[in-house]
Amino acid sequence: MRSLALRVAGSAASRAVVRRRRALTEAAHPAAGDVLRYLSRGEAVRAGLRTLLAGLEPPVAVVAHSLGGIIALDTLVLTPLPQVRLLVTAGSQAPFLYESGSLPSLEHPAPLPAHFPDWLNLYDPRDLLSYLGAGLFPGRVTDVAVDSRQPFPAAHSAYWTNPAVYRHIVDRLP
Repeated sequence: MRSLALRVAGSAASRAVVRRRRALTEAAHPAAGDVLRYLSRGEAVRAGLRTLLAGLEPPVAVVAHSLGGIIALDTLVLTPLPQVRLLVTAGSQAPFLYESGSLPSLEHPAPLPAHFPDWLNLYDPRDLLSYLGAGLFPGRVTDVAVDSRQPFPAAHSAYWTNPAVYRHIVDRLP
């Protein structure tokens, strides 16, 4: 009986999703499209970030959110930039992409290169797009939870309204 109920519920859910496919795709497209475009054609973005960072005097802290964290991580893995002493990511999918073998700059299970800066990874437990890195890169990443008390998806954009985020960044500045 339970098996039949699950099949009926699954079938109904599938029909509902199929009917709303266009709306669901359009809702996910902007962010997902940006990530997919970066993953397939990101070198120009990394080159721009390298140029910007190369012109700065040390110590430099790079603070990045979401896709920006992926771009910053990739750039800093691929290019030694000794003036960058700290990478701060908030709501980053970089650990997930690394673990799934999708990060352009570093194939799992390779470690972060020796030249990679200190990494503070801020995540909100309610942000389903933020991932932990310390377990993947032991001793190289510090994961810190910052709870915005917002539901997902609002939690993904709430980092910059959370005073705890700024306190954690200031505490780690070189």
